[in-house]
Amino acid sequence: MRRSPQHIGRKGHQFLSQALRPRRIVLYVVFVLLGAVLSVVGIYGISALKLYTEANRFISASENLANTALGCGGGGNIGTSAREMVTSTRALRDELDKSQWTFLRDHTAYGNDITAARTMLDAMGNLVDGPFTDLMDLSKQLSGFSMKDKSVDLSAVTAMPGIVKQARADIKVETRRLEKLAPPKSSSIASMVKTGVSGLKSVDKMLDEYDELINLLPQLLGENGERTYLVAIYNPAELRSGGGMVGNIAPVTADHGKVTIGDFIATTDITYGTQPYDAENVKEAAVFGDQVWKYPQTTTVNPNFQRAAVTLKNMWLAQPGNENQEIAGVFALDPVFLQSLIGATGSVKLSDGKVLDGTNTVKFFLNELYVDHPIYKEQNAYTNKASKTIMTHVFSGAGTSTLSPMLKALRQTSANGHFKLWMAQEEELAALVQTKVFDANVAGMIPGSVEQPKAGVYVTEAKPSKLSWYLEPSITVKKTCGSDFAANSYRISDEVDAPARATNPMTIASAGLGDEYTVTVRLKNTMTEEQAKSLPAFITGNTEKGTMQPRLFLMAPEGGAITSLAYEAGEMVSNGTVEDRQFINLRLTQGIKPGETVTIAFTVRAAEKAKSTLDVVTTPIINEKGIYTGTNGKVTDTCGADVPDAVEDQWAGTGSDGSANGDGSSNGTDGTDGGKSSGKTSSKPADENKNSTDSSNGGVLDKLSSIKDGLSCPVDLKKFM
Repeated sequence: MRRSPQHIGRKGHQFLSQALRPRRIVLYVVFVLLGAVLSVVGIYGISALKLYTEANRFISASENLANTALGCGGGGNIGTSAREMVTSTRALRDELDKSQWTFLRDHTAYGNDITAARTMLDAMGNLVDGPFTDLMDLSKQLSGFSMKDKSVDLSAVTAMPGIVKQARADIKVETRRLEKLAPPKSSSIASMVKTGVSGLKSVDKMLDEYDELINLLPQLLGENGERTYLVAIYNPAELRSGGGMVGNIAPVTADHGKVTIGDFIATTDITYGTQPYDAENVKEAAVFGDQVWKYPQTTTVNPNFQRAAVTLKNMWLAQPGNENQEIAGVFALDPVFLQSLIGATGSVKLSDGKVLDGTNTVKFFLNELYVDHPIYKEQNAYTNKASKTIMTHVFSGAGTSTLSPMLKALRQTSANGHFKLWMAQEEELAALVQTKVFDANVAGMIPGSVEQPKAGVYVTEAKPSKLSWYLEPSITVKKTCGSDFAANSYRISDEVDAPARATNPMTIASAGLGDEYTVTVRLKNTMTEEQAKSLPAFITGNTEKGTMQPRLFLMAPEGGAITSLAYEAGEMVSNGTVEDRQFINLRLTQGIKPGETVTIAFTVRAAEKAKSTLDVVTTPIINEKGIYTGTNGKVTDTCGADVPDAVEDQWAGTGSDGSANGDGSSNGTDGTDGGKSSGKTSSKPADENKNSTDSSNGGVLDKLSSIKDGLSCPVDLKKFM
């Protein structure tokens, strides 16, 4: 028998009886369990939401940093993205270190997953708090630097080798930690760890590729003593084979990180050469004339910048007072390069209020400048002042928010021949190219190879003027057909009313020559007679105003030959060899009058071992319509099997490399149909990167190791998740 407590009254007995009913007990238990579940959901749900939010911040910041570093763009500047990455990494690590996740690790089957995630975040945190923060501090020291008294202090950069060395050591430590983790239960976590390990290894490999350059930075900035570089400004308004007349030169010194830009000197104020500076100058002069070593303005009649730069360097050292200098490098740039940098760093206002931006700089320096400032002394003073203003603006505008577009500008202009570089120490040039800060074509060497044949039509304006802005070229290439070579014909082009002249240098055996092409070159002077009368003489020239006097240097492909040449009014000044390439120096004796078009034609035979059709490259010719650089590999081929070389091969017992079809047609190794289709034009470039120098050219570029292209622009980290 159950007894109630003595102090409970009637109402108390009734309440206790109701409270102890089974249904109510179950209900209370449900509420308690529901509250517990909600508490757990709240604790883990809110924490998971924080992790998700911070993870997205981390991914976005990482993508922006990667895209900026690779020159692919990015949603923000380096400083903002770096801060986002640091704060999100720390927040992720702190959140996952909370006790509720420790409980989940210790009391569920997902212990390895929590451990893996924590180790991943701990690794990232260690890297962020260590070398990454050091790099951020370095970027702060460099951000917003400006030119004072023509100098920029870049000494902070010399700390970079030590930071990167520590970063690589830390990456290796964290990679080993991740590789030792027990396999996670979740496939997503396992994939994340695998991607993390792969990512860290990729970063280490990328840093390895940059190691040589990073370690060279202190040396480049004069850590071991003063270094002098020359900056040469090309002017494509007065063409030379290599891109333009050398108009101004400035010395740039680097001494323990302090970079000083000297005054720009007009090349007309430089003492001209009296004799060749080296044995190569003698060989070059036999084809290009004494101008190749005598005048600084015409050193670039040699289209090989590596040689033009050496001659310019030697000429500089021959100037009184420069004898004891050591020139570490020569930089060449033109208005296209300046326009790209201004486009990357923002518009700039010149002394007269003229505003230059990423669209109008080229036209201003190649044409409008001479209309607005026709007097040479005034013009020279103006351009020197403008150059200083632009350089100051570029340095001042360089920062985290402009790094990506500046990298793009450097890469594109070096690929397209508007920025060129020669270094006295080849390994320094190799390091710059290897990291892809600059394209391989920054060396400005003669392009092409035996397998990838490139002929050249290089233009030099012999008349003191700025007429090249009005030059409009057009070149077509036709693979020659018939029972005999076109070079043996009386006339090689219906557009040229003149017989063909034999030009085969006979230095290459006929058995080593392959397919023949006929190249037709049209040069139009777009200046009108009215403009010739009204424009300043500085543009039109003082005599025969408006009439161009171009000198053409025609180049055969490597292992090939120019076999005939047709022109109506001209003089073949020379036909010789420079660096194992045949060059013809052709002077158009009557020039090109305003509104007229002059046409020449020549036949070319590529090497027997050629694996692609002929590409014809030119001096970059800049005019109102844009920039012309050649045929881009376009060849009209209506031959089929009816090609003289194929007929010759049948009785000579030889065959073109890669053409074992038995019918004289090729295997299509250049991506075409091998000449089997009639009336088709191939538009595929002779190589995949028409602007880059072939590694087969030899020299320093042969030694370059390629970068592992694990990431492509734009970087999208979400695809790895």
